[in-house]
Amino acid sequence: MNQGRSSGGFHFHFQLSFSMEEDEFFGEKMFQHYCAEFIKHSQQIGDGWEWRTSKEALELPLDDSEVTETTAATEVIKYEYHVLHSCSYQVPVLYFRASFLDGRPLALTDIWEGVHECYKMRLQQGPWDTITQQEHPILGQPFFVLHPCKTSEFMTPLLKNSQKINRNVNYITSWLSIVGPVVGLNLPLSYARAAFQDE
Repeated sequence: MNQGRSSGGFHFHFQLSFSMEEDEFFGEKMFQHYCAEFIKHSQQIGDGWEWRTSKEALELPLDDSEVTETTAATEVIKYEYHVLHSCSYQVPVLYFRASFLDGRPLALTDIWEGVHECYKMRLQQGPWDTITQQEHPILGQPFFVLHPCKTSEFMTPLLKNSQKINRNVNYITSWLSIVGPVVGLNLPLSYARAAFQDE
C-alpha cells in the first residue's frame, strides 16, 4: 500500500456458484477451491484475509483491525475490503470502505482522488459506472463498489490464454491483481508464485 495508508480488516465473503461465458463453467466447487487456495496462502504469509460466510459476517464486528501508525489521524486512511459474488453478473465484486483513523469516512470524490493516475483517464470516461457507493448486500451499510460489468470481458481472455499455455491460474488472485490496484489494494507477488507452485 501507499505510504500513509493503513490496511484495514480484510474480509472475504463468498456465496454460491458463478459461470463464465459460453463453454466455460466456473461452478461453486471451483469457486470455493480458488478461494480456499487464496485464503491458505494468505494464512501462510499473514496478510489478514479471512473467509466468512454471510451469517458470520453479520455476527462478527467488522472493525477488528489494529493500526499501529503514529501519524496524525487525518493522514492515515484505513481500508476495509470485501469480495462478494454477484448473482447478476456471475463474477466476484470488490466492495470497500475507507475512513480516517478518527472514523470519518471518505467521500466518493476522495476515493477518486486516491485512484492512481495510470487508471484515472480510462476509468473517468464512465466514473459512475466504475466506482460507486451502494448498500453492502449483506451488511446493509454504505460501501464503495467496483462495478462488475466488465469483469467477464477482461477475465475471459486471461483464462483462455492460461488454458492455451497450460498455466495454472487462480481466478481470485488474477482478478484481485487486476482490480485491486485501482483502489489501493496490491497483492504481494507471492500470490502469483503460489499459483505456479501448485502446477
